[in-house]
Amino acid sequence: MTARTGHAVIMGASMAGLTAARAASNHFERVTIVERDRLAEEAENRKGVPQGNHAHGLLATGYRVLDAYYPGLFDEIVANGGKRGDVTGDFLWYQYGNWKLRTNCGLGGCIMSRALLESTVRKYTKALPNVTFADGFDAEHPVYAGGRVTGVTIKSHDTGAIETMDADLVVDATGRGSQSPKWLQEWGFKPAPETQIEVNVGYATAVFERRETDLWGASGAIIAGTVPRATRFAAVIAMEGERWMVTLAGAVKDYPPTDLPGWTDFARGLPTIDVSEMLKGREPIGEILSYRYPANRRRHYEQLETFPEGYVVIGDAVCSFNPVYGQGMSVACMEAKAFDECLAAGRQGLWKPFFARAKKITESPWTIATGEDLKYPQVVGKRPPGFAFVNRYMARAHDACAKDPVVLRQFFNVANLLAPPASMLSPRIAWRVAVGGRGQRQKSPATVR
Repeated sequence: MTARTGHAVIMGASMAGLTAARAASNHFERVTIVERDRLAEEAENRKGVPQGNHAHGLLATGYRVLDAYYPGLFDEIVANGGKRGDVTGDFLWYQYGNWKLRTNCGLGGCIMSRALLESTVRKYTKALPNVTFADGFDAEHPVYAGGRVTGVTIKSHDTGAIETMDADLVVDATGRGSQSPKWLQEWGFKPAPETQIEVNVGYATAVFERRETDLWGASGAIIAGTVPRATRFAAVIAMEGERWMVTLAGAVKDYPPTDLPGWTDFARGLPTIDVSEMLKGREPIGEILSYRYPANRRRHYEQLETFPEGYVVIGDAVCSFNPVYGQGMSVACMEAKAFDECLAAGRQGLWKPFFARAKKITESPWTIATGEDLKYPQVVGKRPPGFAFVNRYMARAHDACAKDPVVLRQFFNVANLLAPPASMLSPRIAWRVAVGGRGQRQKSPATVR
């Protein structure tokens, strides 16, 4: 590794910002993370991450990046109440009218609240000797001069004082609210073209006591109906403190209520009654919280011919997905690893290879998320060629996953961004799907086969 030189400033202490800082720490003498929220030491939700109150998934790809970047991270998370396990052996999946086969597929993961994950990643990032945090500061705007970004103007929440922080590289990890398109225009650059597909998803999350026999001893479940007939979903995850976090979700404005009777009634409308039956007689711990997400949005920075030196955009600020599919944190981790590798190749013109890599990384999750969302006739967007055929095929593939471990493993390789969606059409998988899968269906997911 070459000597670390210079100063990198990361705007935003989300998962994208934290992992970008970890990547930058391999190449810069100093890395500063600027965050408007005051950051607590303990696991707690914060204003800048309103979605943090709801169920989150970390895919196998994200798990592997974090495990490599922060040795011991998941041991500490488990010690604080997280649950390690197999993606299909310890976690349950009800999709397209069936429980998927409960069997160990070999993909490891960890279940925990977003607050526990983020606070632990933040702790490990803070421990890096060349990384510091400037929390309680707004990143007002990057400083641009002579064709490059040279720093960031920051403002203290406590005193209102404004100062300029010089930097050799500035990273925008501010999420969906990123102001980079506006700043690019102010600096005389073209903004990135955008693709947006509105799906209008709403969440309502309640926390309940967790009992050992719930969900046949599994550490959580995803409940999803057959799109487009079904608009309701649920994510149930074991969280620290022997509690369940239960997130109800509705697409195309079928928003779950936040009053308990309405929330309970919405849960009864899920495609299986197992969640509502499990929660009978239990009272939520605390209030029911809501969150709404209007649209998938992708900014095509890779299409730009010119871009300021000393500046990159990462995470949700580049591409954000319908959160129902649990891809965002893992994509941010994958982009951080790509950012690390691009920095190793040289800082000059960094934006070009990085945005090319980001395009490749976001292609599969974008295809998966929007492919499902576009099944709703209410969702406006161009359906790709073969859309109806792929939908019919994937409905059969879901059915095969109820009994065939080979199809199941490949499906979750794709869902975890370890293989491209087209791999579901490989001859090895396609013939199994065509015959309806091999093996026997389970009567229930009560045991691991």
